Amino acid sequence: MSGMCLPNFVVVGAPKSGTTSLFYYLKQHPDVWLPEKKELHYFSFPYLAANAAGPGDQVVLSSLCANLESYQACYAGCEGVARVGDFSPSYLYFSQCAEAIAEALGKVKIVIMLRNPTDKAYSQYMHLIRENRERLSFGEALKQERARQQSGWSDIWRYAESSLYAERVQKYGEVFGRENLKVIVFEEFVRDTQRSVSEVCEFLGLSVMRELDTSKQYNRTGNPRSKIVSSFFSRDSAVKILAKKAMPESIRIKLRNFLVDLNTGKKPGMGGDEKAYLDDYFAQDIEELERWLDRSLPWNK
Repeated sequence: MSGMCLPNFVVVGAPKSGTTSLFYYLKQHPDVWLPEKKELHYFSFPYLAANAAGPGDQVVLSSLCANLESYQACYAGCEGVARVGDFSPSYLYFSQCAEAIAEALGKVKIVIMLRNPTDKAYSQYMHLIRENRERLSFGEALKQERARQQSGWSDIWRYAESSLYAERVQKYGEVFGRENLKVIVFEEFVRDTQRSVSEVCEFLGLSVMRELDTSKQYNRTGNPRSKIVSSFFSRDSAVKILAKKAMPESIRIKLRNFLVDLNTGKKPGMGGDEKAYLDDYFAQDIEELERWLDRSLPWNK
């Protein structure tokens, strides 16, 4: 890939941990170039393609970068910009693609956003509720997680197992070096967004711009106000296919984000039994991650 304009920083995840908000905040920076479509998933595509048996998985897969040509096309016009990014949250779960990223892009800067794994697992579940793909209660879905994984459903359905961070974060540290790794904690990101964005800018060698608008929260989850509207975005239809052909991607993505946000209602609270189960499930992994990061994390304290 030498001589081509491709990313020199990658936000690898985790899902539901603020990556979409960070994408739109950094997109305002004059020295940052990001593609119109946030999630390309080029380096994890082989793993996603092998795990696409769940409801709506094939529709999602069809919108990703399956080959180098489509990936390169997403970065046409980025020449001369200091920082070029790839935001693909599946890269963290499929951390075995870290070597492929390093081989193709070199020792690029890696940003990882992590959220309380219990909250992240539930938000991931509510993401699929919002899309009208998940039909089970959260408790039942957790019980079905292993069976779904064995049946080849995508990583988005692996609410608990995909929220184990320690080994995956360490993998990126080993491949890229800890000096090229920046971990952002979601709860701190929400509490002081401007500070967190400034830290990312400094890590990327960018000027800190206080005028970046960080007021809007993107990709929030909740119950869909209309299941008909939510189903439209998770399945192919004649209208959707026509819109892809007739409408520029930049406009189509903005319209989709607006409609999804408009259709997203309140998020109900998590059940106590599920929370207790997940808190226990994640306890050892959090301890291992804290040791590796050499810091205390604001989770389950």
